Amino acid sequence: MRNCNNLLSISLGAAAVLHQTGAFVLPQRATLTHGSHSSESLRPNTKFYNSDTDDDSSSDSIPSDTDSDPQPPAVESNNEISSHLKSKLYQLAASYDRGFAATPKARTEANEIIEQLAAVNPTENAARGIDGNDYSDDAPLKAIWRMVWTSAFDVVSLGASPIAAPSAIYQVITDPPIATNIIDFIPRAQSFFPSSSVPSSLLRAEVTTRASSRRGAAERVGLAFEGVKLQPIELLGQKVDNLPPLSVDLTWQQGLIDQVASFVPGLENLSSEGKDDADAPGYFDIEYVDDELLIICQQALPQQAQGGRFALVKVDNYDP
Repeated sequence: MRNCNNLLSISLGAAAVLHQTGAFVLPQRATLTHGSHSSESLRPNTKFYNSDTDDDSSSDSIPSDTDSDPQPPAVESNNEISSHLKSKLYQLAASYDRGFAATPKARTEANEIIEQLAAVNPTENAARGIDGNDYSDDAPLKAIWRMVWTSAFDVVSLGASPIAAPSAIYQVITDPPIATNIIDFIPRAQSFFPSSSVPSSLLRAEVTTRASSRRGAAERVGLAFEGVKLQPIELLGQKVDNLPPLSVDLTWQQGLIDQVASFVPGLENLSSEGKDDADAPGYFDIEYVDDELLIICQQALPQQAQGGRFALVKVDNYDP
């Protein structure tokens, strides 16, 4: 009996020491559920810890419910949107011969794409520097642009000629405020045969205009026609660009109108005075412009709800 009492005293003393040092935790009960019946069993806790440590530190290793939540998709940038839209517009231009062979559905689709591009236009005050002032070096339009799409009737109708077919079309604005529209024409029959079998011919038409900004319209450019020139470039495979061009000067007409507009009724609206007003006749609106693409909408005629649109890409030169 004395031995049993001694053993009991030793066991209780050891348990007290271990409990004070926090060297282990007593087993915890766990509930096991099976169907509608439950039973309890002892589940040993094998985690050893120091009792001086903050209990909250153990929660750091428990994964949070929010850790596995999927991240929201990144918002598509305007550059990505415009790149995708430009690709779609270029595909339409290639499929429908720059708009010369466009169906009504294709024109509608192109207009929708252009309107979406206009919504992400990266350039503000796009007409700045067009007057040739001190800001001309920063003019967004200062470049050589080649047309890839149009819905303008006066240009699309050129494709209906049975004699001459429009080739490359440019808008050259390298020296603001002068803006020159260039249209190259080739014989209609020349487009039907391989270039190796038919000697090439080319006639270049140049329409010179003077561009200007419009008051109260930061995206609008006014145009005043100054001259037209027809220059033969090639005839049956031979260079003929040394021949004198056929030129027509249009500036004298405006000068004459200005002289008589002050005292002849009905000519006030044709005078050059007030040409910089926002709604003065002869202008186009810039809908989109960046380092690659320019989209403009010309002034609508009275019977039109909207003017014709032009999409042009920046190029290095306008050599025929």
